[in-house]
Amino acid sequence: MAQTISVLKWENEADVENAVHDIRAEMDRQGALSRETEQAMQHSLRVADARLTNRFLTRVREQAPDALHYFEEQGGGG
Repeated sequence: MAQTISVLKWENEADVENAVHDIRAEMDRQGALSRETEQAMQHSLRVADARLTNRFLTRVREQAPDALHYFEEQGGGG
């Protein structure tokens, strides 16, 4: 069953934590992110402020390191 991921702008750390939770759950279930999830999370990462971007990347590294490659180019240094 496909899960619908909504595209949103993270407003606080709770939004980031929810996103990381969704990523980890999908990675645990499927071993990869769906294209829909990848695109939604990349969009949220692009429009987030620097503090939340850093928090997101740190939490993905800690909670779902196998998913980090989906986001390395998005928030890394640009």
